[in-house]
Amino acid sequence: MSMERRQMLRGIGGLAAVGAAGCLDRITGQQQGTTAWHDFTEAQESAFKRSLEEFNDGRDDTLNAEAPAEMEKELETALPADQGPETFNWAHDWIGRYHEQEFVYDASDDLEIDLEETYTENALEAVQWEGAVYGLPYAIETVSLMYNPEYVDEPPETLSEMVEIMEEYHDPENNRYGLSMPSVDPYFLSAWLQAFGGSLFDTESEELRIEDDAFIEGVELLEESIWPYVPGDPGYDSQIPVFSEGNAPFAINGPWELEGFREAGVDAQVAPLPDVDGGDPTPFTGVQVWYFTSQLESADESALETTIEWAEWYTTNEQAIIDNAEIQGLIPVHQDYTDSDNADLGEDVLTFAETVEMGTPLPTHPKVDQIWDPLESGLERVFNGNESAAQAMESTAQNIRDRWE
Repeated sequence: MSMERRQMLRGIGGLAAVGAAGCLDRITGQQQGTTAWHDFTEAQESAFKRSLEEFNDGRDDTLNAEAPAEMEKELETALPADQGPETFNWAHDWIGRYHEQEFVYDASDDLEIDLEETYTENALEAVQWEGAVYGLPYAIETVSLMYNPEYVDEPPETLSEMVEIMEEYHDPENNRYGLSMPSVDPYFLSAWLQAFGGSLFDTESEELRIEDDAFIEGVELLEESIWPYVPGDPGYDSQIPVFSEGNAPFAINGPWELEGFREAGVDAQVAPLPDVDGGDPTPFTGVQVWYFTSQLESADESALETTIEWAEWYTTNEQAIIDNAEIQGLIPVHQDYTDSDNADLGEDVLTFAETVEMGTPLPTHPKVDQIWDPLESGLERVFNGNESAAQAMESTAQNIRDRWE
């Protein structure tokens, strides 16, 4: 929204407020006012609520918060109907697709903050598309190795060492496993899939790369060194309890699960991903963003200002940044907090930062959105022994190209 439009809305006053659709409560269907949707876990939510209460203190137009059960599905229903939130938090990889679907709002002319002086270069690039600014970044994250010190004295430095430890503890008949990890989700597997130079997609040529030998070698690495040690059900909800209940020495997961593991009684420790013989683990990294949605195109002045001020406040507030680091293990992208020697961030975030350095950003090209589900299905066929890695990637690639047509 341009400054001219903001001045126009100020001039017509209450008429704009009456005409704005606003977000509807998903249960009551009543107008709810300026709203943020979030996907924080139960363990993370208390810190978010503290931040929200501090932000709202003394404001006439307060920001409401909701946690939808299925963020993507509900956004794609609510936003076209002009009934969605003004902002929501998610990783940056939806930017390109939501630009094409016109689900996001360019706040370039509304922001008071100096973007280049505030955020790291990579984080700032992640929230922009074709010159538009569709949100503000507050952290970066990836998955890393977690271990239970009850079973593991020192984390393994190589995948071979990790396999030896997993082999020692893996005993499915007694509900013990070597590893807890969502086993066919490409995001969680990305470190291994891309360990030998492979990639999902070439953003410059817009070509699919999952049939390349380097990518298939990554799938075969999973077959040999990862999948033999996880539970037979690859789903997220089946994998998490294995580690949280103390039945595995290792987990591969993100900072969002760390506090939950500890609250469950496991003294979970974080370590960098182990080295791979002949390759380098290369996980996807995701910049966490408060998106500006298309609701702001028709929002009244107070809703627009509340949304922009929330994003600017949350992404620069010291306590929110430190809470995200200490409680969630999220790596700051504010330039004042990116010094690795900053002890306030805690050991967890510094270790996750090491793994981030190994990684590559999630691709944001709209075509990539059509890759995830078919690729997960293809990986599951290999996981279940129904197809070889090469066969599965060939059929998956054809499926994806059919979707692109």
